[in-house]
Amino acid sequence: MIRTPAMPSKPTPEEDEAIAITRLVDDPSAGVEPEGAGTWTDRPEIRRQVESQRRVSQALGTGGPAVPDRLVRTVQGKVRDRYGADADAPRRGMLASGSSWRPAVAVTAVAALCAAVVIGIVGLSGGSSGPSIPAAAGLAFAPSTGPAPAARNAKLLDVSYGGVTYPNYAKFSVPPTGKRTDRIGGRPALTVFYRLPNGTRLSYTVFSGKAVPLPADARVVTFEGVPLREFSTSSGLSVVTLVRYGRTCVLAARVKPDVVLGLAAAPVLAQAHA
Repeated sequence: MIRTPAMPSKPTPEEDEAIAITRLVDDPSAGVEPEGAGTWTDRPEIRRQVESQRRVSQALGTGGPAVPDRLVRTVQGKVRDRYGADADAPRRGMLASGSSWRPAVAVTAVAALCAAVVIGIVGLSGGSSGPSIPAAAGLAFAPSTGPAPAARNAKLLDVSYGGVTYPNYAKFSVPPTGKRTDRIGGRPALTVFYRLPNGTRLSYTVFSGKAVPLPADARVVTFEGVPLREFSTSSGLSVVTLVRYGRTCVLAARVKPDVVLGLAAAPVLAQAHA
């Protein structure tokens, strides 16, 4: 029996507003506004947020490196200095009323700008250090450059890469929101993004070619009988990796590890019980 991953509670109106910003960045034609928000898209700070992330999305259109953890740590430190020690606490990273900013929105905007800086430093080829699972996990902070894949059926999306078909998480209320292609250490990879019920983004990256070496700090976790590898990054990501059909798959999100473990294991369990 497949255990449904524990999901966070229903988002607040402020979280709905932040989610709407993300949707506008990923899909400019969406035109969505949270209920009762009025002319929120006309606020200067909202326009700057959306336009900045769209510029980065366009720059990354042909692929690019993930934001390094060291840059994210620097951004988080600056945000903590500005907003206090609990600046990156869960569920507080949304827009407050009026024109003030809350921490995670600031982190997202600056991290996106960091991505643009990285492009200028190392170029779009992704460097020469070889494919890296932590670098793939960092794509959780990168913008989508393509539309969300359609569903093929109740279990699978209509997109495959290297022989791996991406899972349909509709029964968990986790829809796909976009995709992007990259070269990570010279290795092509495809990422599909999903949205968890509270608006948190999940990235699911598949590398082409042979399996990628595991990070030294990855620990073995058996979830419902499925062997997985799990580790956390200093930027707050819970990362789970596994090999399917000879290809390395990497899932990452800023949530508790059990959520990512459950979503990583679900398609394996579904296949085993088919």
